Amino acid sequence: MEDIEHHWLYCLSAPMAALNGASFTSPQYFENEGEMDLGKGWGIYNRGQLLDMLRMADSGHADTLNGAYWHYARCLPSQWQQTLQTLPPAQRLNHEFAARTYGDCGYGGTRAWDLARMSLLLRNAVREGWINVAESLWLHTRLALRARHYYNSWESYVAGFLFGKMLWNCSSDDQQQKAYELDRQGTEHWNRCIVSNLIERASALFTTLPWDLPLTMPPPPDSLEEGTWS
Repeated sequence: MEDIEHHWLYCLSAPMAALNGASFTSPQYFENEGEMDLGKGWGIYNRGQLLDMLRMADSGHADTLNGAYWHYARCLPSQWQQTLQTLPPAQRLNHEFAARTYGDCGYGGTRAWDLARMSLLLRNAVREGWINVAESLWLHTRLALRARHYYNSWESYVAGFLFGKMLWNCSSDDQQQKAYELDRQGTEHWNRCIVSNLIERASALFTTLPWDLPLTMPPPPDSLEEGTWS
């Protein structure tokens, strides 16, 4: 696997790197300075817990809206309005959010929020010594397969991440407050920082890493435990 392929895979966590001032292309999330306490932030203290957490790539926070994006992509406008009328308030709010954001992220919806964070965990796990670089790269190819299935560009992938973060920011709000806060997420400080840092630090990088860059798909390393998420 060439260095450019490595860089593409590590850029799956680029939105998180933009948030935390981390490297976009290093095997380790922080190359020189900075640290992330996975125990405090994620409840992860060892290799086994890290590998178990990767299942969130398929069953994480995006599950809340996957159905909404799926239905919106398949409904005529009149059918969509009929669907909204049948939903309880919480589901209707989620479906309306999906409808407003679909044009930017497509049917992948907010899955990128989970995929990018799993990439972040893998790169931090290399730093912790819980997995080696070969294991991280192979697991990253599993994330890449999902990202390319659901998104068609870095732009739509980053949009999916941002929409997922917006929902996560509002996840503890009650119904009325959530509707209000979702409308304000475009001006939220950290969301704006991510976008600004991506434009400043990653725009040129993304042009050298086309979304459809051919990626070598190696066999899983023998060192990975049987049953590891893939």
